[in-house]
Amino acid sequence: MANVCAKCKTWRKNQYWNVFPHNKHHFFKVMLGDFRNYLRIPRKFKDEYTEKLSKEMTLRGPSGNYWTAALAQRGEDIQLQDGWRDFVKDHSLEEGNFLVFQHVKDSLFDVLIFDKTGCEREDSHFVEQDGDLCHENCCTMFKNTNQQTNNTSLLSEDEDEDEDEDEEESQQELGTNSKTRQWKYYESNRRPITKKDKERAFHLASKHSTTRPSCMIKMRPSHVHHLFILTINRDFADHCLSKESQDILLRVDSKIWKVALKHRNVQCTLNKGWAQFVLENNLETEDYCVLELADTGESQQTLTLDVYIFRAVKEIVPLKVVLPS
Repeated sequence: MANVCAKCKTWRKNQYWNVFPHNKHHFFKVMLGDFRNYLRIPRKFKDEYTEKLSKEMTLRGPSGNYWTAALAQRGEDIQLQDGWRDFVKDHSLEEGNFLVFQHVKDSLFDVLIFDKTGCEREDSHFVEQDGDLCHENCCTMFKNTNQQTNNTSLLSEDEDEDEDEDEEESQQELGTNSKTRQWKYYESNRRPITKKDKERAFHLASKHSTTRPSCMIKMRPSHVHHLFILTINRDFADHCLSKESQDILLRVDSKIWKVALKHRNVQCTLNKGWAQFVLENNLETEDYCVLELADTGESQQTLTLDVYIFRAVKEIVPLKVVLPS
């Protein structure tokens, strides 16, 4: 780069941090030392983003799944702690792995994972939350379901939809003005949750018995506190749900909610309508939902999923609304 005067350097820095769109901002970290327990945010990035970061960061891995990690102040630094360990464990991060964080908006970051060869880790695109939990305990498929052939393409150029629209639709359900780009979110009002509560909810959901295809999903902050987008387990989506984006029905007992089923590349999500389902059913983090393919009797009817809810805390307390400052 040619020599640049101090005034021009200052102008360029201001343009980059304050004028360029947020998705132009990145930082990287090499996994070294005690990286499994915490990750320090680069001080320069922290200084520029002090007013933009909340008390937590949402990390979207290469698979499209979301992890939420708490931000903690340590002297002049801030670091990812609670929740970061889950991200490390689920992605089997190793010393020397190289992570690139791209800011999307608010406290949402996309994360790319590279190994010591300098190439992206292929397996990072196939990570399910809770590691292999989905494949061992969550999906019950028809034994005679045909497997996809090896030459099936994982990526579809026709499904390159604008994901910002999904998040805006969810927030519009909650009465948020999307023009401000400051989403409101929710916090729990229930009593502190214990390890026993979590284990009980998982045990009850795991023992749910059915002859129909089903999948079990643990509720995370990005499902029930902010974003309000639920990622469906890939095996269940591939074998049991439509390959086209469409409206489907969620049914709890006899009550029904219409939600948008969206496909993007290899990811299948529930978007518009999911926020209303969450709030009306008082879903919380660490609750489990079992989604079961309903027998509607006619193939032409709208796809319906019966939802069975297993709560970590039995007592229901409505979520608290947190408005953007």
